[in-house]
Amino acid sequence: MTTILTKLSENLRSEIKTADEIWVAVALMSADGLNFILNNLRPSCKQNYLIGFDLPTDPKALAKLNKLQFKSDLSVQLYTQREYFHPKLYLIKSKGKFSAFVGSANCTNGGFNNNIELTTHTRDQIVGKQLLQWFEEHVKSGQPLTDSFIKRYEVQYAKRLDRKKREEKISTEEKQILNKEFEVTLSKKTQFIEKLIRYRSEEDYGKIVRERRHAVTELRDSLDYPNYQNIDLEKYFSIWELGHLIAISRPIVMRNITQLKRLLKYLCDENIDIAQRYNRVLTGDLKVDGVGKAFISKILAAHRPDLYFVKNNKSETTLRIYGIQLPRGLTAGEKYKITCKFLKQVCIETGIRNLTVLDYYLYLEGSDNT
Repeated sequence: MTTILTKLSENLRSEIKTADEIWVAVALMSADGLNFILNNLRPSCKQNYLIGFDLPTDPKALAKLNKLQFKSDLSVQLYTQREYFHPKLYLIKSKGKFSAFVGSANCTNGGFNNNIELTTHTRDQIVGKQLLQWFEEHVKSGQPLTDSFIKRYEVQYAKRLDRKKREEKISTEEKQILNKEFEVTLSKKTQFIEKLIRYRSEEDYGKIVRERRHAVTELRDSLDYPNYQNIDLEKYFSIWELGHLIAISRPIVMRNITQLKRLLKYLCDENIDIAQRYNRVLTGDLKVDGVGKAFISKILAAHRPDLYFVKNNKSETTLRIYGIQLPRGLTAGEKYKITCKFLKQVCIETGIRNLTVLDYYLYLEGSDNT
């Protein structure tokens, strides 16, 4: 049986409590991480450690292991080869059966409890034997842990730890800047949410949901979604829901029907980031004359009503009324992407079914103010 874990501590604790032997190979070990293992092992458990120090492993953990290797059934090696040592393996043998944890979690309190980690836990005995073989092969490339090494290592450890803290501070600051750069704000968000909640509670809400669902079906039919071979542009332009397109551009689009088919397939490819798709069909090499932001976003809304909103003069007017503020320096596609994300959260907060239903209310408000 194989399972995926996002927090390692509880599962690892229950396994090592009954261990007869364990093998630990990690890139980083702290004193807290080592104590977690030692405090949960039976005294009779045989222990095998292979530890890297490309990352700043705590010398206190190394000192404790150094003492224990002379007093108990414990062996420890340091990986000293040129390659960067980066595995996180916890292999346990109990009553002749293997249990293994392999993933991203180092032997630290963060790795076991606080960080966002991902670990695979398997009881597959063939995999267990293969992991043991891997450990035994790599431990041959290690060097014994000695008092002299620890003394030399402690001198450099404080400097390395200081560098690590500076790097973490820079990383934290960059994350804060990035989150702020991609944050959409509404100066009147409270009023916006309250009004949408009132709309949501009106008697005709269910009717609007059904009408929007029908409009999506009709739009997909007009585009021959998802094949895009027998496109009926006359029908597509005649569907006013999700944005009324001006029919004068229909002949222009028709003259580029082959390019339009390529555009549609690319635009609805969820394997590609939406900002990239939006930019390429709006202003890039897939651009079709007569196909603008309203046309593009209407297709996207029909494609994935749960992800994409209709961007046109009416919806933009409504968002301006409530004080939308977008980060500067972003492309049109990036602005569309983060606005979609913001409006999806609005749907969640208000209970509105999806972005096509939200579009109805954006349209009403925008019409009243244009």
